[in-house]
Amino acid sequence: MEPLKLTEKIENCWKTQGVWSDQGGHCERLAKVIHCRNCEVFTRAGRRLLERELPEDYLQEWTAVLANKKNDELIGTVSLLVFRIEKEWLALPSLLFAEVVDNARVHCLPHRPNPVLKGLVNVHGEVQLCVSLQALLGIESCDVEVPTSVSPRMLVMGEPGARWVFHVHEIDGIHRLHPSQIQAPPISSQKTGAGFSRGLFAWGDKSVAVLDDELLLHQLSRSVQ
Repeated sequence: MEPLKLTEKIENCWKTQGVWSDQGGHCERLAKVIHCRNCEVFTRAGRRLLERELPEDYLQEWTAVLANKKNDELIGTVSLLVFRIEKEWLALPSLLFAEVVDNARVHCLPHRPNPVLKGLVNVHGEVQLCVSLQALLGIESCDVEVPTSVSPRMLVMGEPGARWVFHVHEIDGIHRLHPSQIQAPPISSQKTGAGFSRGLFAWGDKSVAVLDDELLLHQLSRSVQ
């Protein structure tokens, strides 16, 4: 059977004489097949629709769509959680985080004057160490105007048994990024936390620093000893 051309019409007797006609079925075949979907005419018409020729630009359009999807998921693409501490926008691998929780009361540790170790915090009944990335990275406090809908949160990161909880002023969300989109920080950069930064990337009107998670966790461990 020749492929059906786009301009060729199929006889739709099931709509004019069959069960889907306004007059109700008057086709002589219905007495035998009971319903049009059991009829070889209906089956043959459906097969021809599936085997019809494709539009000339069909392959080109779908080639472009699939190519764009491949570009969006390049090998090596990483998932980053972007958040803000004071005025600094920072990012860490999303797999590093266990959850986001509302701000909770921090219980200070007596006789432990440590700007990085803030104390202990109760997260779902488990006592976790609460640290200050702001102090570790040397981020200065400042006034930042934010929408009233934005609320400070706590992020819980690390593996079970080695969890760290810290405050953030805003969470932008999880973004997928290819390493080629991350620019190396200038050698002479005096940007806050530059020693912990693997690079920078632009996200809208933001300049986001991607932190070195291994170095960060190492320094946190050293800071609480």
